[in-house]
Amino acid sequence: MADTVRFIHTADLHLDSPLRSLAARNPALGDLLRDASRRLLQRLIDTALEEQVDALLIAGDLFDGEQEDIHTAMVLQRELRRLQAQDIPVFIIWGNHDAETRFLESKVLDLPDNVHAFDGRGGKQYFANDRAVVHGVSFTRRKTPESLLGKYGKADPHCFNIGMLHTSLTGAEGHNDYAPCTVNELIDKGFDYWALGHIHKRQIHHEQPAIVMPGNPLGRHINEAGERSISLVTLASDSKPDIRRINLAPVRFERLPVSLDSIDESKVAYERMLDALNRCRESMETDILIVRLELEGHSVLASSYQRDRQTLLVALQTEFEHRDDLWIDSISAQSLQLPEAHDDGRESNHSIAAELQTLVGNELLDSIALQEAVADDLRLMTKALPADLNTMFGRTPEEQREFIRRSLLPDGAVWMQRQLESLAAVDKDADEATQP
Repeated sequence: MADTVRFIHTADLHLDSPLRSLAARNPALGDLLRDASRRLLQRLIDTALEEQVDALLIAGDLFDGEQEDIHTAMVLQRELRRLQAQDIPVFIIWGNHDAETRFLESKVLDLPDNVHAFDGRGGKQYFANDRAVVHGVSFTRRKTPESLLGKYGKADPHCFNIGMLHTSLTGAEGHNDYAPCTVNELIDKGFDYWALGHIHKRQIHHEQPAIVMPGNPLGRHINEAGERSISLVTLASDSKPDIRRINLAPVRFERLPVSLDSIDESKVAYERMLDALNRCRESMETDILIVRLELEGHSVLASSYQRDRQTLLVALQTEFEHRDDLWIDSISAQSLQLPEAHDDGRESNHSIAAELQTLVGNELLDSIALQEAVADDLRLMTKALPADLNTMFGRTPEEQREFIRRSLLPDGAVWMQRQLESLAAVDKDADEATQP
């Protein structure tokens, strides 16, 4: 067997899909972000050339559903030709989102000769002067609830064997079953490396043989916060695989917790938020940072910030509107609670309103069943809207669930809390009026 082989493994680029909902809410931000996935693609090719890899592997969902932007196809072809000029092969399997794109059935997408896209029957391709072989099977339809492992051939004992598979493995939160299989089933195939795709959270499921889910290289919303990356892999015959994580994302989402414990002046609280935002921006190596501010702790300002989050959001956005590298997308005050006792003598955490606040913040808003129930009602309401308003709550089920989680449920909870507080105040006044 050959001594070494080096390649880049990535998946789930979802070209042109990221940040669509953000662009709809904020046109100025949309202009900056419109080409984010294309810039990522260019950096990916730059890295492959700089590292002089033996191959580039894309394990599914290169596109995002019904892709119609011809410019994207032209950019992809241009970038892949840069690898062709240096005799670097590209291996692609199509995932569940790729199965819906029109590019695969049209003549618009003309992949260069260095690109091999596996079909649904499966197959294998040798590269690096036969030092390695790639085994791959593509999705031919979006829903693929059956295992695809039966379509993979046997390992070649004379070279490195790499398997490419778009799969949910045994299932993951928020994902349906796609080409399900177990880690042990992958190990039993006898390959040296499994290049997986589909789940957007990075995870190394096994070290040797290496079974790697690289996550998506570019976050698409706040629920894909934190560092995103690709994998630079070196396989050696005398050691375990070396897997190096490389961050290429021009845009990064981040949840920024800010404690307002014991702060009772809005000016002091505001300054703390500004300081936290500036320090967060300085610590992140990315072109554009998109932040959700998450207020937490105990403060007498809790009710005010829960009620007027939009006013606070606009104020903070205005502070940074001269900058193109930092955007405040939203504010959450779910973890911000009233202190144990108030100067005005009212009960807080032991009151009905505070109990509701705690219940909502810790349980109800995280309930998948509640979110799905609200999503069903939202879909019915959306159907009754004019066609041009059908996407106002999100274009995809994922975007709609994010709208429900981020805005609809928290706003409804705050409204309920205010109603209960008003009722409690009326009851208190009535009790005082009847006292002798």
